[in-house]
Amino acid sequence: MRDAELLSAAAPDRARYDDGLWPGAEPASTLLVGLGNLIFGDEGVGVHAMRRLEADYAFAPALELVDGGTSGLDLLPLLHGRERLLLIDALASDAPPGTIRIIRNRAIRAALTEKVSLHHLGIADLLALAELVGCAPPEIVLIGIVPERLEMQLGLSDRLRERLPAIIATALAVLGKWGIESRPAPAQTAPEIA
Repeated sequence: MRDAELLSAAAPDRARYDDGLWPGAEPASTLLVGLGNLIFGDEGVGVHAMRRLEADYAFAPALELVDGGTSGLDLLPLLHGRERLLLIDALASDAPPGTIRIIRNRAIRAALTEKVSLHHLGIADLLALAELVGCAPPEIVLIGIVPERLEMQLGLSDRLRERLPAIIATALAVLGKWGIESRPAPAQTAPEIA
């Protein structure tokens, strides 16, 4: 069994290689990780964006979407064999809340020096370790979103909720430049209640 199959079997809710729209698709060479803490307001923006992408779109070639939460080094095994990595996360900045920044490759670690939360240290360490052990994807992009509210609260601020379509559009544009086609996923019908 390949690593991708093991991961999918061990954590089926964290991996989606073939959604049925492109049967027989190979395991993804591109990994998208939504990062953040869902109980800390806008800090969870990356996870919210990843979940929206996962629910609303299908991708070809296959794209693996992962809820990275506040993970750091434990994401290292997921990087093996990847060509591209797209991270979506809250990013500390003096820019207005809702500002979207695209940061590439080595500049990402520098951008994470100003912490929004403790998992930023883990992501900076993850990228450094991946480079050290030779499993860093050749192309890495961080979509960073400036938060408005960082406090114990479920859900995004109104400002970031309004910006979510722009965040999704930015992610789709990055994926499109990588040759990953997206299309709306078929609507799922709710189960009937007797």
